[in-house]
Amino acid sequence: MAVEAQPLCYLCGNSGEMLYNGLEDNLFGVPGKWSFKKCSNPNCRHIWLDPVPTRDNIDKAYQNYYTHGQPGAAQYTLLARIVRSILHPVSIYLLRMRNERKRYKYMFLGEMPAGRLLEVGCGNGKRLVRMQALGWEVMGQEVDVLAVKHVNDNCKIRVHLGPLETLPANIEKFDVVIMSHVIEHVHDPIELLITCRHFLKENGLLVIMTPNAASYGHRKFGKFWRGLEPPRHLHLFTCNTLAQIVNAAGFKQQRCKTIAVGANGIGQGSRLPIRQTAGGSRIFTVRDVLRGIWFQVAAARIYNKVKDSGEECVLKAYK
Repeated sequence: MAVEAQPLCYLCGNSGEMLYNGLEDNLFGVPGKWSFKKCSNPNCRHIWLDPVPTRDNIDKAYQNYYTHGQPGAAQYTLLARIVRSILHPVSIYLLRMRNERKRYKYMFLGEMPAGRLLEVGCGNGKRLVRMQALGWEVMGQEVDVLAVKHVNDNCKIRVHLGPLETLPANIEKFDVVIMSHVIEHVHDPIELLITCRHFLKENGLLVIMTPNAASYGHRKFGKFWRGLEPPRHLHLFTCNTLAQIVNAAGFKQQRCKTIAVGANGIGQGSRLPIRQTAGGSRIFTVRDVLRGIWFQVAAARIYNKVKDSGEECVLKAYK
């Protein structure tokens, strides 16, 4: 895979300090050793992959990736499935996260009047189906051919195949543009956000969800943190650095928070190595499930005291 050096911070141009070196892709088996740097500027501290796959070669980082909608991307042993079906709902209930989890599933738009919605990087279309059920007129964008085929075949929802900037110039503008775990995958996040802004109506809303580099999980698991995912995650954001790119793209009235409701998956996936089937599906055991439940409880307790410790950042901003 062709790579290119990224010695300077994407946000402020300062040099980077080595954060992690010699990381391997233990999730989907992309060959190579990968490194993350952290900005030396104390007012920035952005984290990025260096070197990065070139734009022409980045698709090679996804060849064994779970194709959106493909069955069996993650598999549980029978006992693990039973334990998870019992303990996960119980933990969400006892932690009083049921309402937050519902808001999470709807990208925190559940109480907003329905309108036109575009999801950038819509994946398997599950979120679009949920939003459509709330009355939204939905459309997706995706660069993964198999993902688009899955959504078209199974969800009957319009999805544009190709980069966001190739959407028809005369398309009707959207009330809301959402991105869930997309911004960390792109070479130029500001460029992407400028394009999102172009397709929004005046005073339209942008909602971004991305891993939080300042999370409890990152501090706990370090180089084994699930949110790193080299070489597909090119940038790792905090609310501070996320706000910087949103400002640079011309958005206003932004508000960012972190959430801990997805900590279970981080706890399950933050270990080395992750077992896989011959076909590349990840296998989770009872031990993995219990680690996820334990981490959900621990992360929730920390979050109640430190509100920027959640595993994901959620940012809302207006055009």
